[in-house]
Amino acid sequence: MAEATETINPRHLREKFGEWTGKRVTVGTHSYHYLCGVWKELDVMAGQVVFEIGGHEMRLGLSDIATVSAAPAWQAEFFK
Repeated sequence: MAEATETINPRHLREKFGEWTGKRVTVGTHSYHYLCGVWKELDVMAGQVVFEIGGHEMRLGLSDIATVSAAPAWQAEFFK
C-alpha cells in the first residue's frame, strides 16, 4: 500500500522530486489539471512546489501532484 505524500520522510521527497528543480516540466494533478512551466523550488516543510509559468509564480501542493515529466522545448507554458 502506498503512503500518503504527507507522511513520507522529507528526505525521500527530495530524492523523488529533487531532480526536477530548475527544469521545464509538465505536471498532471489529482484534480485533473495540468501545467507546464519551470520547477523552481521544492519546499518540503510547507508541502509545496513552486513553479514559474509565463513569468508568474505558482505554488502547488505536493499531495496534488500525480505525474511529472520533462516538457518538450516547443511546449507553451500554461496552467489549465
